[in-house]
Amino acid sequence: MTVFDARSDAASAPPASPPVIMLADVMKSYAMGSEVVHAVRHVDLRVDRGEFVAIVGASGSGKSTLMSITGCLDFPTSGHYSLEGVNIRDLDDRALSRIRNTRIGFVFQGFNLIPRMSALQNVELPLVYGGIPHRERRQRAVAALTLVGLANRLDHWPNELSGGQQQRVAVARAIGTNPALILADEPTGALDTTSSLELMALFHELHAHGRTIVMITHEHDIAAFASRVVELRDGSIISDRRQEPTSVGA
Repeated sequence: MTVFDARSDAASAPPASPPVIMLADVMKSYAMGSEVVHAVRHVDLRVDRGEFVAIVGASGSGKSTLMSITGCLDFPTSGHYSLEGVNIRDLDDRALSRIRNTRIGFVFQGFNLIPRMSALQNVELPLVYGGIPHRERRQRAVAALTLVGLANRLDHWPNELSGGQQQRVAVARAIGTNPALILADEPTGALDTTSSLELMALFHELHAHGRTIVMITHEHDIAAFASRVVELRDGSIISDRRQEPTSVGA
C-alpha cells in the first residue's frame, strides 16, 4: 500500500465495516456566567469510508466545535461518538493521543508547521511520535511530499515556501500516517484563489484514491468541490445533501 492510497484498505474491509464517523444525538454545551450556550445540538452524522464531506455554516454555527469533537480534541456533553467503531469515551488520554496521531490527519488554516524544521522534517514528525523507524518514516515522508508536488522542496524551511506550498506540506504531514480520516479546518482560509483551487485539486486526487475527507469551511464555492455538504445553523444540522462536485479546473 502506498502512503496515499486507501483503496486497498476499503477493498479488504469486511462488508459490514463500521463508518469512519458516527455521531448520535451529540450535544455540546458551555457555561458562560449564568447562561448555558449550546454550541452543538442533537447532531446525528454518519460518514462512511471514502466520502468527501464539506461541513458549512456561518460563524457561530457550531462548525469548530463539531470539528473538535470529531478530531477527538473535545468530548460531547452528551450523545455518542465513535471513530471506526470505537467509542471515544472508552479511551484514556494515551489512547486518544495515539488516535489523533495515527488515525486522523489534521490540516489547519494556519498550516501549523514547525518553523525550525524543513518540509521533510515537518512531515516526519507525526511518524517520529508514532515510533516509526527512521528509514521507513523518511521513505513515507518523501512519498507524501512527492504526491503533493513538493519533491524538489524537501529541505526548504516553511518561510522559504509560499502559502500554497506550506499547506501542501501540511497535507503531506496529514497523510503520512495513513490515517482513516483527513480532517481539514478551513484549509483555504489563508490561501489565494489559485492556491485554493490547487488544494482542492489535491483533495480531489486523495478522494479518488479512497481517502475519507471531512472539510470545515464557510466558503460555499469551496464546499462545492465535495460530494456531500452538511450545513449547520445554531449548532444543528439543517441540511445534508449529496451533490455532483465541481470539476477540478472548472
